[in-house]
Amino acid sequence: MKRAFLLLVLTISPLFAVNLDRGLYLEDHKWQSGDTFLSFLQENTLPLKLYYHLDNDDKKLMMDIRVGNLYNILRDENGTIEQVLLPIDDELELHIVKDINNTYRAKVIPIIYQTKKRTLFMKFDSIPSKDILKKTGNFELALEVESIFRNVIDFRKIRKGDRLVLFYREKRRLGSFFGEQKIYAAMIEVAGKKYYQFLAKDGKYYDEKGKGVAKSSFIVPCKYRRISSKFTKKRWHPVLRRYRAHHGIDYATPVGTAIKATFDGKVIFAGRRGGYGKCVIIKHPYGYKSVYGHLSRIKTAVGRRVKKGQVIALSGNTGLSTGPHLHFGISLNGRWVNPATKIVIKGGLSGKKRKEFIKSSKIYIQKIKNVLQSNQTSQQAKSLEVLEEE
Repeated sequence: MKRAFLLLVLTISPLFAVNLDRGLYLEDHKWQSGDTFLSFLQENTLPLKLYYHLDNDDKKLMMDIRVGNLYNILRDENGTIEQVLLPIDDELELHIVKDINNTYRAKVIPIIYQTKKRTLFMKFDSIPSKDILKKTGNFELALEVESIFRNVIDFRKIRKGDRLVLFYREKRRLGSFFGEQKIYAAMIEVAGKKYYQFLAKDGKYYDEKGKGVAKSSFIVPCKYRRISSKFTKKRWHPVLRRYRAHHGIDYATPVGTAIKATFDGKVIFAGRRGGYGKCVIIKHPYGYKSVYGHLSRIKTAVGRRVKKGQVIALSGNTGLSTGPHLHFGISLNGRWVNPATKIVIKGGLSGKKRKEFIKSSKIYIQKIKNVLQSNQTSQQAKSLEVLEEE
């Protein structure tokens, strides 16, 4: 590992603040398809109790580690592990550390980010996503632009010279882009016509008039008595005094309730899956997947194509579950997203929410006009360099 990279880590993460003279060195690795937390512990001769001592919620989180995530291992001169930083989602990571008694301990902590708000102006030259990646080096940003404009424009009609303006938040972990690159306002110009998308407080995108443009949406997967647990990537539990995360929505419902496919797709998993118990996973168009956990009975099979509303299973209480419910999750390009932002997308905002949204969007439209009028070239994209506070 290059010394410069270690110095970068020390600057960003005080958890890795170590004396370089001790001979410690840092390794970075990527989480591979098929890796599990238990296999990771075994391969690195770490005690398996680090997994077995986790509570049920954290054990399920360990199943959600994203393939391709970069994690870091700090070793001493003998190759013995001193610390590990293993990202779980966009906000939390597992910190494993060896204490003065040579005992390993694990704790879920917030990811330390460098966060900035930026403005991007560019002219397209070829394939939009390729151009954005070339301009910014930010693959996640390119994916996000495609996602919010997917049902707005036909990307095949974009030609050389068409323009893009973005106001967005950039996040880096240990010097690399990581996590959601949140876009607040975006404009793509196609053949002289401007198309806008703005982020509202409900986490969804609307045009300048507050209208939703999604051609279709996910549906609620079952009838339920209540939502027993909402989606969250990072939440401080005041009683347990620790950070928790939940990558989906839990619908409290009696055992045997019909579970429906929330969108058209292809079943890519049907069986037992660790803490999810009996589970079904469906692959949908445009990079989406949906997960249905803790089932009592599966009524589909791998390889089958299903339609929105088709019964695929019955609810249950299998796996790491404290009561009958359905765990429902949605991922987009491998990253967990809040199902509530994808379910029952209405035609648009109304009332007070619409008025507040339009007021905000008008401010962004003027900012976009200012960027365009400044006639910036693709080599002069402006950076606001403003640290974000959330």
